[in-house]
Amino acid sequence: MSVQHDLLSLVEAFKDAANRHAIDEIMAMFSDDAEFELVGLARLVGKKEIRAIFEYDAGVKGEIHLINCTARADTVTCQLVERNDRLRAAGLDRLLYPSCVLSFTNKLIRSWRAVPDPEPARAFDQFWGTVRLWIAENYPADYARIFTPEGRFIRNRDNGERAVELAREYRSSVAR
Repeated sequence: MSVQHDLLSLVEAFKDAANRHAIDEIMAMFSDDAEFELVGLARLVGKKEIRAIFEYDAGVKGEIHLINCTARADTVTCQLVERNDRLRAAGLDRLLYPSCVLSFTNKLIRSWRAVPDPEPARAFDQFWGTVRLWIAENYPADYARIFTPEGRFIRNRDNGERAVELAREYRSSVAR
């Protein structure tokens, strides 16, 4: 089996584990000092930080598809399509990352860098900026649990679930 085929098989296994929200399996696929970046949205270093984003994905019922993947040397380049309840709450069916690059060392993900399509990412950020302010005003206890004092979202399963509930409530309140 070629190195390229091995890497593509690892990417497929990763996608499968991510869509099953098998957090321990996912984390076993990353090196201890891995870097994970969704450009403009999040930059995480180390398994502890990276684990939080996959816990969050479980809370928002995330689903990913890695398409048009090619492997060369120790790198796989794909396009990433993300779907989840938090995107749907913002009125988006999906978020496309036209560029997603995974670099491997010893068959472990050392680096993950995905660049989102700027228009939907901007719409998502704008919606959640408004919702964040609405939560602060209407649900201060939830706000204190879901966001840092600087207003950054704290990624974990419970906060993902609660943020989706609150966003749906916000949407219904402005639709009246």
